[in-house]
Amino acid sequence: LQGHHRRPLRGLNRRPRGSRRFTMFIELVDSLRCLTPHEETWLVAALNAVQDRYVIKAKLGCPVCGATYFIRNGIADLRQEESVTSGDESISSGTDAAMRIAAFLNLTRPGSLVALEGRYANLARAISEMTECRVIALNPSNPLDDSEQAASVLCDSRFPLATASLDGIALSQDKLIADVARVLKSSGRVVVGAAANLPAGLMEIARDENAIIAESIGTIVPLRR
Repeated sequence: LQGHHRRPLRGLNRRPRGSRRFTMFIELVDSLRCLTPHEETWLVAALNAVQDRYVIKAKLGCPVCGATYFIRNGIADLRQEESVTSGDESISSGTDAAMRIAAFLNLTRPGSLVALEGRYANLARAISEMTECRVIALNPSNPLDDSEQAASVLCDSRFPLATASLDGIALSQDKLIADVARVLKSSGRVVVGAAANLPAGLMEIARDENAIIAESIGTIVPLRR
């Protein structure tokens, strides 16, 4: 873990091999942010159980407002309403589906950070291996296999991620769409449903009967004389 808000690791226990299903690789914890609107900073992590650099159990605290979140069974739970789930059917995790979404999001740069929500989260492992991108699987409907490049995160109406931190996003539901322009980097792409209303800051570049592909146009700077 990096940054001046980190505490020493303590009380680390190992869980027996073969019992993991969801994963949170320790370096991906740095990508998470508090959901309360205020100055952004890393969350302070007190790790309780780690296995092979996978965080199994931890408490995450915000040093600004004191909000607390938890990682349980390898899943980072940053929901504000615990009843919120993906409520979405999964899609095939095959190579064709992964290649399609990777192409839509123009994932050509290894190390990029991508968020796949709902049914698209099922593609996290395939896309991370294919593109060498890091993937945040938001509200996955199926468990993820162990991966250093993919992590499972639960959230509701806001991305628990830093402003301008994502290179690509695929949303199967509209509940996060209002926050897309904030977390997407300039020229980053998003895939949403064909019926979605794009918020300000996004420009449609393609569509079919099932989806819209849009690109972040960044902050518009007015011309002054």
